[in-house]
Formats: sequence, structure tokens, C-alpha cells
Amino acid sequence: MPDVLHGVALVDVGVTWRETHADEDHPFRLRQAADQTTAESITHCSDLLDDFLRTISRMENEYLRAAMEGERF
Repeated sequence: MPDVLHGVALVDVGVTWRETHADEDHPFRLRQAADQTTAESITHCSDLLDDFLRTISRMENEYLRAAMEGERF
């Protein structure tokens, strides 16, 4: 098997990557790392949602201001 494909497993039509780590014998550490990644993802999604809602609110305010001033769209 070529070195490039070492650690790659073909599954149906998808590809998965599995790396071996020295601490795989310690499931708590792996779970802790996964929990931290999940928390970071949730925080990132929350930030994206907050930004989206602020943008929508700003656009709505601009639209209402323009409508009150009689601008045509």
C-alpha cells in the first residue's frame, strides 16, 4: 500500500481517516478532546448565529427606515 494511503480506509463510496495516537489506550483523554472540539464547534456556531441575527436586524432596520422615508425598492 502506498505511504499516502496508510491509515485510509475505503468504506462504501466514502473515505475515512484513522490516525493512531499514543494515548489511544486512555479513552477518557480521547473523550475529553472530543468534548472540547464539540464545545468549540458549538461556540463557533453560536457566534455565526449571533452575527447572522445582527445582520438581519440591521437589514430590517435599514428597510424600515427607507420605507418610512418613502424610498422605492
